[in-house]
Amino acid sequence: MNGCIAYGDCNTEGLKDYHEPVWPEMVAEHLGLALTNCGHTMSTTRELLRYAEAFPPRNYKLAFIQYGLVDSWLTFRGAPYVLYYPDSPRRKLARKLVKKLKKWARSFHLQDRWGAVEQVPLEEYLGNIEQVVRSAPDTLFVLVATPPNLDEPRNPLIERYNEGIKYLATQEPNAVSADAYHRLWQRKMSTLMTDGTHLTFEGHRLVAETVINALPAYWQAVPDRNLQSSTPWLQG
Repeated sequence: MNGCIAYGDCNTEGLKDYHEPVWPEMVAEHLGLALTNCGHTMSTTRELLRYAEAFPPRNYKLAFIQYGLVDSWLTFRGAPYVLYYPDSPRRKLARKLVKKLKKWARSFHLQDRWGAVEQVPLEEYLGNIEQVVRSAPDTLFVLVATPPNLDEPRNPLIERYNEGIKYLATQEPNAVSADAYHRLWQRKMSTLMTDGTHLTFEGHRLVAETVINALPAYWQAVPDRNLQSSTPWLQG
C-alpha cells in the first residue's frame, strides 16, 4: 500500500498563491508518508466519489476526507450542479452558465420563493462519505471537520455537517474524526484569512495537529524519527 491520500476542498488543496504547507502535507511529513493530495477548490462529496474512483483509497494506508464547505452552502431549490472533477471544456462552460443563473436567481430572491436547500443535502453528504469509507475496509480514514467561516450565518450548517461526520466516524470501524472547529474559531483572527473561508498557516498547523492527535496510538510510534524536531511547525 502507498502512503496517504487526502480528498477535500480548497482548504485541502491550498490556494494558488499560498506557498506554505497545507495541513495534509504537514501530517504526511510528520508521519514520514508520501502524500497524494486530491484536494480541489469548490468541490463537494460528489467530486469525492469521482476522485475515489480515480484514486482508490484501498491503495493507501491512511486517507483524509475533508468536505462540507460547499456541500453545506445554501442555494435555491432545484439549482443545477456541475461537477468540478473530472473537468472538461463543456463542464467549464456549464458552470459559467450556472453561475449566471444563480446570480439572476439571487436578484429575484428565488431562495425565498422556492426555498433554500444545501448544495449537497446532509443525508447525501454522509452517504457519499460512508460509501468511500466502506470501499476500503483496510484503510484508516480520518474524517476532518470543516473550519468555521467569518460569514457567521454559514456556521450553524457547517457545525451540523461536522456533527454528522463525527457520528459517522463512531459507526465505522476504520474511521476516526478530527474536529478543530472550535479551536480555529477561538483564534479566528490568526487562523482564517480575511476572505473568511481559507486557512492561514496557523490554521493549517492547528488542523494538522488535531488530525495527528486523532490518530490511533500505533500511528504515533514511528521508529527512529524525532517527530517533534523534524516537524518544527508542531511546536507552534
